[in-house]
Amino acid sequence: MTTSTARPLLISRRRFTRLLRELHRRGEDRRESGAFLLAHRDARPIAGGLEITGIIYYDDLDADCLTGGITMHAIGLSRLNQLCRERGLRVLGDIHTHPSRYIQQSRIDATHPMIALPGHLAFIAPNYAAGPIRATDLGGHRLLPGGAWEPAYGADVTGMLRVRAGFLLAVARLRHLFPNSKEMR
Repeated sequence: MTTSTARPLLISRRRFTRLLRELHRRGEDRRESGAFLLAHRDARPIAGGLEITGIIYYDDLDADCLTGGITMHAIGLSRLNQLCRERGLRVLGDIHTHPSRYIQQSRIDATHPMIALPGHLAFIAPNYAAGPIRATDLGGHRLLPGGAWEPAYGADVTGMLRVRAGFLLAVARLRHLFPNSKEMR
């Protein structure tokens, strides 16, 4: 269901903006919301990272999980696993919102990761994802072997997540498909 990686995740600017808007809408400016960040199971790195090609929101997997905080039940994770198997996907990371500018992990976040495998990336968006938010406004957290977390804030988040123009990601995908093409240089 998930692959651990030290590579940063790549997301198009449009997908990133839509993700944050949808998190804000689902949280109704009064509760946390979240989503899993997905890619095809056999996706190869492009432009030095792994591209996020899909998103599944927590409450689409478990309609009762947005409780103020997030309480993901076994049914939600079972549905995620089934979806990944059926569609040939894998989880690259997850993102959820916090009610304030606090983007560090809470004790609950740190001790109950959505995917408890080393290398998993968890991002936190401030202010229920309201208003304009850049990747550098997020908290980034990588799960290490043994259960500790490596945090990243500000510019350091780009080591975990990079927002790129969609056409740049398209060019990177083409370069990956046609590495010897003179036209792609």
